[in-house]
Amino acid sequence: MTEKRISVPPDVARISEGLRDTGYDFNAAVADILDNSIAAGADKIHVRLEVDFADSVIISVVDNGHGMTEEGLVNAMKYGSSKRASAKSLGKFGMGLKTASTAFCRRLSVASRDAGACPLLRATWDLDEMAKQNSWDLEIAAADAAHAQVLDEVAAGGPGTLVLWENVDRINAPDGQPIRKTVDKLASGLRDHIGVVFQRFLDGNDSRERNVDIKLNGESVVAWDPFCIVETKEPVAEKKMDVRLQDGTQTSFVVRAFVLPRREEFSSDANRLAARISNERQGLYIYRENRLIHGPDWMNMFKQEPHYSLLRVELSFDHTLDNAFQVDIKKSRIELNSGLYEWLRDRFLSGPRREAETRYRKGAAGVAKGAAVLLHSSASNVIEQKGSALKTAAVSKVDETTGKVTVSNNSGVTTTTVRLLNSEDAGSAHVVTSGTLEHGVLWEPTIGKNSKAAVALNTGHPFYTKAYLPNKSNSTVIQALDYLLWALAQAELNNINPENQDAFEEFRIEVSRNLKKLVADLPDPVENGDS
Repeated sequence: MTEKRISVPPDVARISEGLRDTGYDFNAAVADILDNSIAAGADKIHVRLEVDFADSVIISVVDNGHGMTEEGLVNAMKYGSSKRASAKSLGKFGMGLKTASTAFCRRLSVASRDAGACPLLRATWDLDEMAKQNSWDLEIAAADAAHAQVLDEVAAGGPGTLVLWENVDRINAPDGQPIRKTVDKLASGLRDHIGVVFQRFLDGNDSRERNVDIKLNGESVVAWDPFCIVETKEPVAEKKMDVRLQDGTQTSFVVRAFVLPRREEFSSDANRLAARISNERQGLYIYRENRLIHGPDWMNMFKQEPHYSLLRVELSFDHTLDNAFQVDIKKSRIELNSGLYEWLRDRFLSGPRREAETRYRKGAAGVAKGAAVLLHSSASNVIEQKGSALKTAAVSKVDETTGKVTVSNNSGVTTTTVRLLNSEDAGSAHVVTSGTLEHGVLWEPTIGKNSKAAVALNTGHPFYTKAYLPNKSNSTVIQALDYLLWALAQAELNNINPENQDAFEEFRIEVSRNLKKLVADLPDPVENGDS
């Protein structure tokens, strides 16, 4: 058989419906439309989420960019439109306008005019009409007065573009709830999303990009800087990586790690609240051409844990690395090759992670010290009340200069070295806390005021932060833990002598080390967020 070629156009309904499911969430879909407006040179963009009298959702994005002629409008509505003149354009694949829009609506209209004599034209894809006609014929018509009015609110008679989503069928309210409540919730989430994704365009003090005013339902979106530069000032680590592409082109990307202050260290309450410290906001923030396209998360390098909640890392690259980073159609996902992945995980991030954990632990220790008196007072009171019934060593002499203590215990009358209460300890008569104990042990027998036998707890030990602090409000658990460690301390004090003192110390060291390893995978206590 002679070779031949046959045109096999795709089925209109199946393809147009299939392209609705490319994986867009609502925020990513609207952000894709905003990319087109910014690529068109707009410095004013208005987004509206509205519900009409019939409870139908209508979404519009209007800009004062350079607009389009009929030829440009047809190209923009083409699935796989021609490449933009600028390779750095945020609108990258020629698919986003259509796939992002029809992911939520069945009728997409774009009305536009340029600075020339071309009138305001409207182009429409209606999925139901396309399926009915089994045709890829694009509807082109003069825009009506309503479209012109909406456009002129932003473009003021000049060039610009209106993107309109109608027949929105993928925004639905839960049973019994009004659709307006759902739309209001979407608008709130979208405002936060735009604020961080386009932060470098929205922030008038950020010189990396030209300023763009984006309004959502009439109110300007405020930029949100995840790295809180006003407080952090400088990154704790920074690296510019030079890259040679397969075609020989030299390019680069930048990685910067920022560790935020602890809540109590912020210079103002306003800055502290603006930082939005939380477990979910730690991780990598990845930017393409100064637009956030991924994050925050650790891209499966690490778990998001509270003791790293102060660490946020920027990775910025330009369009020359699109293929290397495998930027997807939604510009919301990238892939790191194994070499870069391992370098980030094992080398670059090791120092910043240590700094973030140290700063967090220091804050957690401060919280523990501040809460110590109230936290352990109940157990101390019970020990005091039941003192006559408890078997403890009798302390007869304390030498504060040498730390030597003379006690009557199961070994007879013995003199040995025992930890003495110091000015840094906090807590109550029988249970005290310290930021650290010798050899990093969890507990240690201590002689307190009036020669009372006590136990000192190490608030810097992971067992304390992971067993005590999460249960601060559960007095039963706290008392039970206090009783256990106090009893272990008193058993040691009631049996210690110079010959077995080292054995008791080794016992505490070994138990404390094992506990440290056992609780390593337990969650850290989660502080109440400010966001």
